[in-house]
Amino acid sequence: MDTSAHLDLDLRKETVERWKQPGHRCLGKQRDANYALMIGVSTACFSASQLRSLADLVEKFARFSHLTTAQSVLLVGIAPRNYYLARQAALDAGFQVRSVGRDVFHIKCCPGADFSPFGLQRTLSLVTLLEETFRGLPTPQKFKISLSGCPNCCANTRLSDFGLHAVVKGWKIYLGGKMGFSPVVAQELAGPVSAEEVPRYLAAVLRAYRELAQKNERLFRTIERLGPEPFKRVVLDNLEQPYEDLAELARQNRQALEQALDVVTDAAL
Repeated sequence: MDTSAHLDLDLRKETVERWKQPGHRCLGKQRDANYALMIGVSTACFSASQLRSLADLVEKFARFSHLTTAQSVLLVGIAPRNYYLARQAALDAGFQVRSVGRDVFHIKCCPGADFSPFGLQRTLSLVTLLEETFRGLPTPQKFKISLSGCPNCCANTRLSDFGLHAVVKGWKIYLGGKMGFSPVVAQELAGPVSAEEVPRYLAAVLRAYRELAQKNERLFRTIERLGPEPFKRVVLDNLEQPYEDLAELARQNRQALEQALDVVTDAAL
């Protein structure tokens, strides 16, 4: 079996340069000259109706769909002329159009104590709240969140920028992890904290990151450059600040992205 492939260096360079731009980005042009679209639903719990809608989207616009490790659905093989039609159809069907840009991503999670025999905390309502509040907030680099409701840590909470791991008395919070070619294991920030405290911690981390990070700097790099304790002190100093401003900015950014379908050119894909 020959699994080798010819590298398309021009496409690779074009993709990297596009990823350096601020804000939301789709996956862009693929090697078959078509486009891919990342969609999903909060908590990754699909209803039968949503699965039927997903099948309709794939049948109408894509060659196939792929389940990603981040609990998204990747629609692959969308013809350039159909990209925005597919994107609007996904929004009309109630799906999130998911970013690969410089903002707060959707949350990767497990079903938690509502279903798992090992669950220590319920996950789905907390994930929904955090996404409704922070998803889409502009950040210096991509910002990934994961949440595990039992000791097994199925959502890889220590390999995300902000990880939540359930314990009997609440949640432990981890900062500065990442996956990829050179994984970084997140460091513990606090815990156990109550579910009610989690949004305040996330807001404080995001505020510190937006304030202290250099251009295009991932969170682990910011913590590495400043030191874990100095960064933690800034987070704790921000802990009591209201976060309605961040929530409103995230809401506006999501809304702007969804309304910009008819003004974005193919070159921006």
